[in-house]
Amino acid sequence: MPDYPVTLSPQQQAGPFIMQPDGLGHLFALDKMADGPFPEHYEPMESPLADNPMNPQQRHSPVVRLFSSDAAQLGEAADYPCVATTYSITELFRHWTKHALLNAIAQPEQFVEIGTELAEEKGIKAGDSVKVSSRRGYIKAKAVVTRRLQRLMIDGKPVDTVGIPCHWGFEGTTRKGFLANTLTPSVGDANSQTPEYKGFLVKVEKA
Repeated sequence: MPDYPVTLSPQQQAGPFIMQPDGLGHLFALDKMADGPFPEHYEPMESPLADNPMNPQQRHSPVVRLFSSDAAQLGEAADYPCVATTYSITELFRHWTKHALLNAIAQPEQFVEIGTELAEEKGIKAGDSVKVSSRRGYIKAKAVVTRRLQRLMIDGKPVDTVGIPCHWGFEGTTRKGFLANTLTPSVGDANSQTPEYKGFLVKVEKA
């Protein structure tokens, strides 16, 4: 559906993007982004890579929001070799539905997902209790061993991903668990201030 009358002739040169002052579509932000105008790839502040493969001269965003106290809590791949990401699951929504009995029956206990290669390397079987640690703290949960999370070769090195659902902690109808954000870094995106909950470093061990 165009943003201008369909009967308008091309000779009238109407800009179709009425939300822009010049009526044109933009593939970059003229003056609204701290790290603009063009999008750039940066590695997360905690990364298994020593360099940014898209720009070796600039590993991290130069305009990221990072306080000195939070910078002191960032981990290195030598100590925390796995990449973790947090997410929601079908049976629960944020921290709300853990108070609902039917949701708690469907998903009663906190878990983390790890790949088969990492599980074999650490001697972890499905249902074992595992400890996942970052520079900032740790959580304990049951292990779900899955082929869904495959070991990746990144810059010639094997890197495992750990999946951490974010629903547990505090009181609820579900069994008590740990706050996933105990692990996550307090690094804010330069524009949205959204924290880097989707990419940070951890280590996994059998609890």
